[in-house]
Amino acid sequence: MAVFATACASSGAVTIDADELPGTYRNDKTGGEILLDVNGRFSATGISQSDATGRGGVVPIDFGGTWSATPSKFVYLEPDDTGGRDMGDIQLWTASAGKMFLRPDVDGPITLKLVRVTNP
Repeated sequence: MAVFATACASSGAVTIDADELPGTYRNDKTGGEILLDVNGRFSATGISQSDATGRGGVVPIDFGGTWSATPSKFVYLEPDDTGGRDMGDIQLWTASAGKMFLRPDVDGPITLKLVRVTNP
């Protein structure tokens, strides 16, 4: 992947090569994890629908699908099995090579911060 993702100006405006993104990112407080696999697949465990989309339940769920870096500030997560929940595409924002966060509303607050715990 030769696409780049950049962080928000408020987080230091760091440019990240998409090849550096795969790995497991975790929130130690909630235990939620997102794994970005090198093959373009992702899995999310213990992430609430509310944290991911800004609507829906707060009970942690597991889901997976495909991911792709964008030329802007985030990675698109496209869920393919959400247990009947309406999730749509999810934006996983990059803060640095080892930090990401969920912010369903670009004008709203960050709902979940994630730190890389493993590389692929």
